[in-house]
Amino acid sequence: MRLGIMVGLDDFKTLRMPEADFSELMLFDGDLDRCTQACMDEVLRETTPSLRYVHVQEFVTHGSDQWMVDLSSQDDIVRKASVDVVRSTRALAAALGRLPVVVHPGGIRTEQVDRNRLMRNLERSLSELGPSKLLLENMPWHYWYKDNERMVSNICSSIEDMARFKDMVEGFTLDICHGYLSKPEGDRDYCRRFLESFGPLTRHIHASDARAPDSEGLQIGEGEVDFSILQGKRPPVLVEVWDGHADGGQGFRTGIERLREMEKAW
Repeated sequence: MRLGIMVGLDDFKTLRMPEADFSELMLFDGDLDRCTQACMDEVLRETTPSLRYVHVQEFVTHGSDQWMVDLSSQDDIVRKASVDVVRSTRALAAALGRLPVVVHPGGIRTEQVDRNRLMRNLERSLSELGPSKLLLENMPWHYWYKDNERMVSNICSSIEDMARFKDMVEGFTLDICHGYLSKPEGDRDYCRRFLESFGPLTRHIHASDARAPDSEGLQIGEGEVDFSILQGKRPPVLVEVWDGHADGGQGFRTGIERLREMEKAW
């Protein structure tokens, strides 16, 4: 397996992990404004291992308001601001080496709402963006807003939802943790069915462990996920455990070691 780590603009110079194969740049609100040419040159020069993906930020500030990036939003101001963020992220990723861009679909609400309208709005946004370099990520049933408020993913937690957009993006990012948590009781078979359904359209995988109904981002081997679904799979796998970057990336290092041990056992 090709295994990677997540880095940000505040730690790409300090997270040096030769045991990893690639890095994914996670953007945060305000980072796009920080990405001057000098900053991009430094990112390319200093990131170890080298960058292979860029992840769209979770929030966007518009005027005095901050919103979740939501390509499915019923509010057209929010939707258009989200499209602009994804467009700007794709331009940054192109400047960093024509890298793929991982994007969430949106649809996060305090409760279930009109899914059909959200799906249509997401279609509209993806049509405006075009498929080039976009990798759409699947969502869990429960979603933690700013780590302390449990909300609901109204769209793209099911394989059927993802299939609706397969011709509108370049491919998918399978988040294993999100897949397992796509149902409140957990779904042990989701990731296998996802990989079988989409084959080479699954370009990239995010890996962390999980425990139903809503514990996500757990260290590899400390939840309920069966990682044998990765056996023989080709897409690069990003280790995405909570606080993996802390203590010099010890969480990422542990996750990589455990997946390597699993791979030997397979």
